[in-house]
Amino acid sequence: MSRKIGALWIKQSQDGRTYLSGVIQDLSGDINIAVFKNDKKEADKQPDYNIVLSERPKPAPQVEGAPGPDDIPF
Repeated sequence: MSRKIGALWIKQSQDGRTYLSGVIQDLSGDINIAVFKNDKKEADKQPDYNIVLSERPKPAPQVEGAPGPDDIPF
């Protein structure tokens, strides 16, 4: 029996290269990844694709006195 653990989407980088971007579900939460073709492959023992962790940008620190995302502007 197979079970879905994530999903990938085809994307295109700013320099025109195609890659896959996605998420793998883990017990601790979602793991964002990107999959790139190994353009430097020279031997069969080297991988065809490389998987890297994609870190989400951290939210900017809240400035004291500034309205937050949950503040209602009225």
